[in-house]
Amino acid sequence: MRARRLAPIALAALALSGCTMNPPYWLHKPPPKIVGNAPCMPPGRVLVVARISNEANHSTAEAATASLVSVLRASSDVVSASELSAEAASMALGFWASGIVGRLQGGGRLTPEEARTLYDRFRITTLIVSDLSEYDQVWGRDGKFTRATIDGQAVDLVADIPLWRVRGRAEVDEMRGRAFEFAMEQAVQQLADGICKQPRSFDLTDIWRYWRR
Repeated sequence: MRARRLAPIALAALALSGCTMNPPYWLHKPPPKIVGNAPCMPPGRVLVVARISNEANHSTAEAATASLVSVLRASSDVVSASELSAEAASMALGFWASGIVGRLQGGGRLTPEEARTLYDRFRITTLIVSDLSEYDQVWGRDGKFTRATIDGQAVDLVADIPLWRVRGRAEVDEMRGRAFEFAMEQAVQQLADGICKQPRSFDLTDIWRYWRR
């Protein structure tokens, strides 16, 4: 009878010890989805890497991420993958940096040691992986329109936790020669605002872009 009572306790202890020996890593868990604006990023540098789903969209995915980096610079200390590689090369870590960037672009994960190195050597506290998941033209009921969707997923490397997943999406009707470009701009801006509301100034160029459609 005593052995029966002790058996559940022993099993619970074994399960707890197993969890302690093999803690889950942050990228094994999906980050929370944010409705509305996500909180601004933690203090420190932010690494932004493009997810490359296939070679056919490599250049457009890189272009979307470069645009996102440019917009986020207004509110955060942002580092692109190429800038990280340049910094790493000066520290004799170029091969290491290209390896982790390539793995992240292919949908892979950082190890805890790699995350620690990014913080210790480069003061990078946050990772954002952007994914241009939709970028095409389709026919709708009222004509042809262009759509662009870009997702951003962030991880706090210091706290070792996922932060959020935010989406920027735009649909643009037919424009003279720049529908794709304008749709990407709008999707990137929406994503950036979802990450942290970006400062804006009045710009006549945007009004002219609408007028010339």
